[in-house]
Amino acid sequence: MMSGGVFAQTDEQRAGARSLATEGASAFSDGRYKDAVDLFTKAETLMHAPPHLLYLARAHSKQGQFVKAREAYLRITKEQLAGNAPPAFRDAQSTAQKELNAINPKIGSLEIKVEGAEAAKDLSVKIDGNAIASVLVGVPQPIDPGEHRIEASATGFRAQPQTVRLGDGDKASTTLKLEVDPNAAPAAAPGAAPGGQPGAAPPGGAVSDTSVSMDTTSSGGNGMRIGAYTAFGVGAVGLGLGTVFLLQASGKRSDADGLCNLPNGGCPISKKEEINNLDSDAKSASTLSVVGFAVGGVGVAAGVVMLLLAGKSESTTTSAQTIVYPWVGIGSGGVAGRF
Repeated sequence: MMSGGVFAQTDEQRAGARSLATEGASAFSDGRYKDAVDLFTKAETLMHAPPHLLYLARAHSKQGQFVKAREAYLRITKEQLAGNAPPAFRDAQSTAQKELNAINPKIGSLEIKVEGAEAAKDLSVKIDGNAIASVLVGVPQPIDPGEHRIEASATGFRAQPQTVRLGDGDKASTTLKLEVDPNAAPAAAPGAAPGGQPGAAPPGGAVSDTSVSMDTTSSGGNGMRIGAYTAFGVGAVGLGLGTVFLLQASGKRSDADGLCNLPNGGCPISKKEEINNLDSDAKSASTLSVVGFAVGGVGVAAGVVMLLLAGKSESTTTSAQTIVYPWVGIGSGGVAGRF
């Protein structure tokens, strides 16, 4: 099995890889293990060599990152070396197996469970600020010893963060419970349907919390105008927040693209976690932007309708109650009520 690194095709690339590896070895000797990881990662992208991965694994191990170290060691031990492979490659392979056996007992196991995950939309679970794949929720996964912060959230919901501390080789399990997030954008709620039938939702969606009910016999046109201005205010806030989150999403995506500066648009391994976090933040901002624009559009539409009704109520007196409620659905929105 060959390594996933990009093989050098030119003398310049090979020379560059050797230079990076030399700097990486110096950083390792000086105890600058984070710099060593970065330098050997870059060297490996230019020219694959088991010694690069060996130093990469050792630098991760020195930082207590045994899971990452193990993956680097495994890449070395599982590689099928050519018959004419340099002695340094074979020495690195035998050394990697010994060092792998030494760190394996240090790696622990953590199972993260999330109550309410089955019905959650856009579930996000993070360990120490780094998102994990949703398929790993409820499954024991390898983890480094030490203290870890566990977070979980979904659209409109958030769990109370938990801190878990593990020793060498410890196995643990933790459960987070999703609860309504008070800081989330207002969610759609059940209400009355068009035609004045209480309890039924408009087709394709639920009735918004911004419902306005007015009795034209008591408040007349003035009440309608107040409701209209209120709806316009809600619309303006929604559109403003939609714009802010849209700009944030664009900025996060641009930052992520800027980190992928390797040849042919490749992304440095050392920046993978940072890039994944930026992509996750961009996705969340995009979702909030859509919600903001939807609420803003419905608010403006409701304001227009109520202004028209205010003019009508001044010329016509009626004893019937007028009910107006904007609604937001999946891919749709509008204004419903009894006039």
